[in-house]
Amino acid sequence: MFAEVAGDFVVTFRRYNITEEILNDLNKRQRRAIEYLLTQKRITNKEYRELNLNISDRTALNDLNDLVDKGIIVAKGEKRVRFYVLR
Repeated sequence: MFAEVAGDFVVTFRRYNITEEILNDLNKRQRRAIEYLLTQKRITNKEYRELNLNISDRTALNDLNDLVDKGIIVAKGEKRVRFYVLR
């Protein structure tokens, strides 16, 4: 759902409010992951790397941790079984 709220463009995905400002602060890989999460509900580091070909484990981890730090996604599980969901 798209809406203009107080002069801002807001995209609402189910119960998630992801504003244009938030999207503009993400790189293409991270935006691709958000799109994936909206349909698949969860993403792993491996799936993130498959979505974004030719990136290292470290780059994937850095991108995912950045999304966690920004409060957009939440990490669930430990180490090898870790996955991420939208907050």
